[in-house]
Amino acid sequence: MGKSALAITEEHQDLAESALGQLSRLGSRAAARASLATPGSYPDEIWSAAVDLGWNGLAVAEEHEGLGFGLPELAVVVEVAGRELMPGPFLPTVAAAVVIDRLAPESIRAQLLPGLASGSSVGALGLAGTVSIGTDGALGGSAAAVLGAPDAHVLVLTAGDDLVIVDATADGVTVTAEDGLDPTRSIGTVTLRAVTVADDRVIRGAARLARTVFRILAGAEAVGVAWAALDMAVEYAKVREQFGRTIGTFQAVKHHAANMLVAAEQTTASVWDAARANDLDGAWFAAAVAAAHAARAVVFNAEYNIQLHGGIAFTWEHDAHLYLRRARTLAALLTEGADPLLDVVDAQRTGRAHGASFTLPAEAEVHRKAAAEAAAAVRALPAEQRRDYLVDSGYLVPHWPAPWGRGADVLEQLVIEEEFASEGRSAATGESGPVERADMGITGWVTLTIAQAGTDDQRERWVEPVLRGHVMWCQLFSEPGAGSDAAAVRTAAKKVDGGWRVTGQKVWTSLAQHCQWGLATVRTDPDAPKHAGVTMMAIDMKSPGVKVNPLQGLTGDAHFNEVFFDDVFVPDENVVGDVNKGWLVARATLGNERISIGGGSAAPTGFSADDLVAMLDASPAGAGYARRAGEVIAIGHTLRLLNLRRVSRAIAGAEPGPEGNVTKLLVAEHSQRLTELGMDLAGTAAVSGATRKLTRAYLGNRAMTIAGGTSEITRNTIAERILGLPRDPLLK
Repeated sequence: MGKSALAITEEHQDLAESALGQLSRLGSRAAARASLATPGSYPDEIWSAAVDLGWNGLAVAEEHEGLGFGLPELAVVVEVAGRELMPGPFLPTVAAAVVIDRLAPESIRAQLLPGLASGSSVGALGLAGTVSIGTDGALGGSAAAVLGAPDAHVLVLTAGDDLVIVDATADGVTVTAEDGLDPTRSIGTVTLRAVTVADDRVIRGAARLARTVFRILAGAEAVGVAWAALDMAVEYAKVREQFGRTIGTFQAVKHHAANMLVAAEQTTASVWDAARANDLDGAWFAAAVAAAHAARAVVFNAEYNIQLHGGIAFTWEHDAHLYLRRARTLAALLTEGADPLLDVVDAQRTGRAHGASFTLPAEAEVHRKAAAEAAAAVRALPAEQRRDYLVDSGYLVPHWPAPWGRGADVLEQLVIEEEFASEGRSAATGESGPVERADMGITGWVTLTIAQAGTDDQRERWVEPVLRGHVMWCQLFSEPGAGSDAAAVRTAAKKVDGGWRVTGQKVWTSLAQHCQWGLATVRTDPDAPKHAGVTMMAIDMKSPGVKVNPLQGLTGDAHFNEVFFDDVFVPDENVVGDVNKGWLVARATLGNERISIGGGSAAPTGFSADDLVAMLDASPAGAGYARRAGEVIAIGHTLRLLNLRRVSRAIAGAEPGPEGNVTKLLVAEHSQRLTELGMDLAGTAAVSGATRKLTRAYLGNRAMTIAGGTSEITRNTIAERILGLPRDPLLK
């Protein structure tokens, strides 16, 4: 990973580069190590450098001596600070400053923000404890484990649902420094005894909003720590040798590293989403998801960094334990006072489980009028005429090139998704609701490949009948004994006059019994290396010699099939792409297998997060499963965010990120986790016929982590192609 995982735009990348450069020049990591000898201390030059660059006031309004930027910019700097283990009270100060800037009355903003922005005063934010406001208005109680409290001049504390802002030196205020796990910054207990504060220092009903701010910023720091731990582990795995080869070649190591990347990516996407929101109340759910991911991922990555290093990371001299100390401290603070996983469940229960809105750039409006008119036109048509209209207008597959689609770029696709998914009302019929467009699934992936790699004749013959819904295609790739290794093709073709004679077997072919055509990988040069000598052929499923044998799955349905070819003739005009270069075509087909640009949520299971919460609330044992339900809901929500991150990169012109591979893995495993939890909640009802929809979904989802390449293979792909770990030298 580069300088910042959160940064997508060029401006944010420049900001991250500047922050990283400054902290590197000042030896931030070395200063963090030095704090082991003097816990809670920090070099003045690091604090001063942050002040000089305006970091403390980055998200503070300009009229109060800040720079006037927002949480997205501040989150990028906080992430880099976490990556470099920046010592000192930077995180608690900027968190307190943002809370005061967003929530306090103008009198308090004018009084306190200039000092916090300029670095002349330090802030701390305490979100748990027993602080209360007495009937006389005086404050009493305590707040334990307040990050930065021993250094703070300004204390922002929760008192029930309210916030109170207290001077650390006021009468009745005692701050006791504690021996914290993380020596790079101070932590302490704040005790209040009959402390009087002015009325404008009590902010009613603001505690939850303050927690939202902290979850976003502490989550951003967790992003930096998680990625730093992953980077350390991967770099070590590339060079450390055991048993005559680098440990990064071992699949067990690759899978640990891949899991670390998935954890970091989920946290990155969720923090990025929450930080985009200017409305703190609207960001509550997004911040809860971010905190839930961050608290788990930062500890997971820090622990596995040590595991993958082995004994060397258990030494006092190695930095790994500094990251573990920071990680555990962040996780404890993120979950203190209010469990984010329970907030996630509550949001799903009350209909507030949605992230920050995705704001498109102004140029998107160029496409909006046309898309809105097309959506209204579709709503006005009878159901049987809608597909033809979508095909003729290019809105069925807008990202496809003309004449089938609109050649829509990412921005236009997003606008189309928004307009077609809206609850707009047709002036002609009065009908409202989202416009459904056909999900062609495998048929769509195959046909797009033909549109990309086929001849003009092939495109004319095969593409439009698919779009009109008259023809289905299957993908004839997998073979017995090959499993996820789609290049291990044994089905062979022999050249004859005018075409080829194909003999062999395919298996696990979805819906082959309903398809008129299949796109098959066939070996045409048996002497060539595995990925060479393969040709892609379109096979008429009604040809003599083709036999389809449906395979009854564990649900009782026959979704998959065996397909046998016994001397099947395939004419030359049905070869797609060049002879012996079919693997390039196959890779294009596999690349077309992706989540739609506006969706990106979990695969359909027949059992939803709402169903899960209903079962949770109805079960006498539901409370014991609530946190697990929160994890499942948070992951399901984050699938959409990973997709939006991918789209945002495209809009900003940035290089592609790892979201595609991560999403493929998470979609498969999330659908299983969802129904597994449902089965646990249902208990005996799930096995006695009382929850047929859930039970069927549970059984069907067992295929999700196998079909299209197993989750184990996907983890290998993530480790090798994204993290750069070497392939197993024993594999040819």
